Amino acid sequence: MTWSDFFSSQLFGIILGALLTSGFTWFVDFLKSKRDRGLYIKQKREELYINVCQVLMEHEKYRRSHEWPKKCKTMFNALQGQMLIYASKKIYGAYYALDTEICNCYDTMRSQKQIEAKSNEIADKIVKLATKMRKELGIKGG
Repeated sequence: MTWSDFFSSQLFGIILGALLTSGFTWFVDFLKSKRDRGLYIKQKREELYINVCQVLMEHEKYRRSHEWPKKCKTMFNALQGQMLIYASKKIYGAYYALDTEICNCYDTMRSQKQIEAKSNEIADKIVKLATKMRKELGIKGG
């Protein structure tokens, strides 16, 4: 059997068909796996970012009590590991800065007017951070 006979035989067609099918199947599985990993990361980020927003809002609620510095640090530490793994650097940096500001800003203020002004400023920063999170996740609106 010569090479020209082999390339024109049914056996060559079967081998070529099997190679093409397996290559195409591998490629489709690779793309599906890549998409699934992306969806998994997006889902983890969504859950994490919801928790981040809840924690930041809790900080504002607890700042009125005498236990708020302890609770502030506890809630921040609870999210720290997840933030390092799943959050983007930009969101992590903004969260860290905002959380630090919340934990440290009210200690020096005595006037209720100053506290309320700072509270409004922080609320605006929380909304801006939430907007960045929505944009990163590809959520439209708001």
